[in-house]
Amino acid sequence: MGIRVEGGVSRRELLKLGTLGAAAGLAGCSRQAEQVVVTERPHVPPPAPFRVDIGLQSYSLHRFKFDEAVAKMQEAGIRFVELFPGHFPMGLKPEEFAAAQAKLAAAQIKPNAYGVCGFSKDEAAIRRMFDFAKKVGFDCFSAGPAPDAFDLLDKLCDEYGVKVAIHNHGPGDKRWGRTQQLLDGTKDRHRNIGVCLDTGHLIRAGDDVLEAVHKLGPRLLAFHFKDVNEQNHDVVVGKGRTDLVAFFTALKAVGFAGPFSLEHEIDMQNPMPGIVASVAALREALAKVP
Repeated sequence: MGIRVEGGVSRRELLKLGTLGAAAGLAGCSRQAEQVVVTERPHVPPPAPFRVDIGLQSYSLHRFKFDEAVAKMQEAGIRFVELFPGHFPMGLKPEEFAAAQAKLAAAQIKPNAYGVCGFSKDEAAIRRMFDFAKKVGFDCFSAGPAPDAFDLLDKLCDEYGVKVAIHNHGPGDKRWGRTQQLLDGTKDRHRNIGVCLDTGHLIRAGDDVLEAVHKLGPRLLAFHFKDVNEQNHDVVVGKGRTDLVAFFTALKAVGFAGPFSLEHEIDMQNPMPGIVASVAALREALAKVP
């Protein structure tokens, strides 16, 4: 049978073209297959901003009665408080307790710590304190424990899930004044026994706050925050020598997640302007943490 020619193209050439077309088609399919398997990268949301619940140690308002202190915190937009025992005694009558709780709830203020409290080796007394914590709704005491109380605190902190945070009191504090003393005091203790670091007192004792944050790490359970000037006098936060962004960045690095209370002890007759300015400076710095 002879070679047929259709439209000027021989059958042999048609077969050749067909083969080339098939190859091209396969290549096209291959490219399509490649396109099918190449997918967009999944959307990874940016990390959540570092959060610290900035509150107030109500001792900052100890010149005012409880109702007045709550009203001032509410007006300033403060939503967390470490209750000073003088404002909220453990011995309140049931009706007084209910009224105080109602005032805090109405003001949308959450108690997240209580203190500063002493702890002895009296088990019944500690149980009453821990029962009080559960009743009020906080789980952290700032504290000055006696040395012989720690074995009992190990036991009860585990049983109740309540934290006891040792508060340092500056150069005159022979037991808990320095970072190393706080480390030694909490070493090998239950994880719920740690430190409520008072930054102003620590600086006055001669220690560096950022260094203390990194050394204490998971033992940092709470803060009483103060800013100080070159003369080591308390000042409105942001006007002292503390690098606030570096400070909060250090807290982020160690995973701090506890109560954080401004403790303002300047112009106690009229403390609110300084408190409002200090809280604003803390929030502004916190928002800048990378």
